Amino acid sequence: MGLRFRVNLAISLIGIIFVAAVAYILIDYKRRSINEEIDAGTRVTIQLLESIAINPATFQQGEDPLAGFVQYLRSVGRVRANEVRLFDNNNVLIYESPPSEYKQGRDAPQWFSKLVAPGTPEVRLILPVGSILVTPDFSRSVLDAWDELSRYGLLIIVFFLILNYAVFRMLGRSLEPLQGILAAMSEMERGKLTSRLPNYDLPEFDAISHTFNRMAATLEEALSQNARLALIAQQSSDAIMIRDLDGIISFCNPAVERLFGFSVEEMVGSSADTIVAQDCASQLAQIQTRVVNNKSIEHLETRLRTKENKPLEVAISIAPLIDPGSNEVIGEIYAIRDMTEHKQRMAAELELQQSRKFTQLIQVKLEEERKTIARELHDELGQCVTAIRTIGTAITNRTTEASETRQNAETIVEVATHIYDVVHSIIKQLRPSALDHLGLSDAITEIVERYRRQNPQLTIGLNLDGDLNRFDEKINITVYRVVQECLTNAVKHAEASEVMVEVALTQSENSQERLEIRVADNGRGLGPEFTEGGRFGLLGIRERVQAFGGELVVDSDPAQGTSILAMLPGGSS
Repeated sequence: MGLRFRVNLAISLIGIIFVAAVAYILIDYKRRSINEEIDAGTRVTIQLLESIAINPATFQQGEDPLAGFVQYLRSVGRVRANEVRLFDNNNVLIYESPPSEYKQGRDAPQWFSKLVAPGTPEVRLILPVGSILVTPDFSRSVLDAWDELSRYGLLIIVFFLILNYAVFRMLGRSLEPLQGILAAMSEMERGKLTSRLPNYDLPEFDAISHTFNRMAATLEEALSQNARLALIAQQSSDAIMIRDLDGIISFCNPAVERLFGFSVEEMVGSSADTIVAQDCASQLAQIQTRVVNNKSIEHLETRLRTKENKPLEVAISIAPLIDPGSNEVIGEIYAIRDMTEHKQRMAAELELQQSRKFTQLIQVKLEEERKTIARELHDELGQCVTAIRTIGTAITNRTTEASETRQNAETIVEVATHIYDVVHSIIKQLRPSALDHLGLSDAITEIVERYRRQNPQLTIGLNLDGDLNRFDEKINITVYRVVQECLTNAVKHAEASEVMVEVALTQSENSQERLEIRVADNGRGLGPEFTEGGRFGLLGIRERVQAFGGELVVDSDPAQGTSILAMLPGGSS
C-alpha cells in the first residue's frame, strides 16, 4: 500500500467521520426545530379552535347546528401545519381541511421522516354537538429539512471529492523527490560516494538531502582520511614522532629535522633517547610509563636537546598508539612544539604588564604630588595673597584723599586679586576639586562649563551615559585628565568651532562592560608634531589609558577634524 493511498485513505476516513458528525448535528438540530415548530403550531390551532368553540353563536339552532362552524372552518382552511376534522355526535365526518398545496406531490424519504419526525400527538376537542380532531402534519417541514440538508450534503460531497483529488495530486508532486533520493541511495550502494542530492523546496526533503549529502561527504572523507593524515603529518610545523615500546623511533615528519637538526633518515630506527636532555630523562621515563598504561599526556613542558647538544624548550603531547585488532598499546605518538618563541612572548607580556603597573604608579604619584602642591598653594600662597589683598583694602579704606598711597594700595589690591585668580586657576588645573566632592559626572560637567566660559566662540557639547560615579579615584582622574587634555588641544591647536565630549558605559564585543571617552572636533586635524607628543600630548593620554589595560584610537582628518576615543575596562571600579 503506497504512501499516497494511505494518506488519501486516512483523509477519507477522517472526512467520513467528520461528515457523519456534522450530519448527526444537523439532523438533530432539524428534528428539534421541526418538533418545536409543530408543537407551537398545534398549540396555536387548539387555542384558536377552543376560542371559537366556546362561543354560543357558533352553533345554530335547527336541523344542522354545525353548519356555521363548518362554514367558519372552510373560510379558515388549514390552520398552520395541522389537519382539522369535524365529527358530529355520531362520529360521522362532517368536515376535513383541504390538503397542503406547498410542495405538493413531493415527500421526504421515509427513513429521513422517521429520524426527524416530532412526537406531537393528535388532539381531540369535544364540542356540544360533536368533536374536532387536530392532527399535526409535519410532512412539509420534514421535506424542507430534507431539501436543505440535501444541498448541504451535495456541497460536502463535492468538497470531499475535490479535497481528495487535491491531496492526491499534491502528494504526487510532493513525493516526486523520493525518486531522486532512491536513485542516489542506489548509487551510494554501488560505491559511488560522489553522488549528491539537490536542495528541495520542502523542508523535510531538504533536511533529508542535507543529511544524505553530509553522510556521503563523511564516507568519502573517511576513505581519504589516511592520505590526508599522512599529508598533515608531513606538513605540520610540530615535530611528530612514533615510538615503539622498545624506545625505537619508527616514524617522524620533516619538522623533526628543522627542530632538532637530525634528518628523518637519522631519526628513524634510532633510540628516542637521542633527543632527551639528561636532567629530564627521569621525568620523561615516568611519563612514558603512564602512556603505556593507556593514559594521554597533554602539553607537558620540558627540555630536549638538538643535534648540537643545545637545550630546547618544548611542549610535548603524548598519546598511546592502539592496535585496532587487539586494542593493546603498541607504541606512543609524540607531538613536539617549540616553546622558545612562546616563552619569549610571555616574557614580553610580563614586562609590558610590569611597565603598565609602573606607569600607573608614576601617574598615581604624580597626581598625589599635584594634590599636595595644590593644597600648599591653597593653604599657604592663597592665604598670603588673601592677606595682602586684605591689607591693601584696609589701606585704601583709611586713605580718603586721592594720594599716591591710595593709588599704590589699590594697585596692590588689584595685583593681589589677579594673583589669587591665577593661583585658583592653577589649583584647578593641578587638582579638580569636583572629583573629591561631587564625583566624575559633575567634575566633567564642571570642566566643560569652565572651557565654555573661557572660550565663548567655541560650542562644546556634552553627553554622559551610565553610572559614572561608581569608579575609584584612579579611574576618575584618568578620565578627567583625558577630557582635559583633549579640550586643551581642541582650544589651542585645532582651531575648531565645535567640540563634542562623550563619556559612556558600553558593552564590548565579549559582553564586558567598557568605559568610553570620546572627544571629537571639527578643526584642522593633528599634525605629526602633536601626535608624536610630549608629556602633555597624546603620548601622555596613551600612557594613562594603557596603564589600565585600555586602548586609545585617534582618527584625524584635515577636512573633518579629530576624533579621540579612549576605552577603559569597566570592571576597574
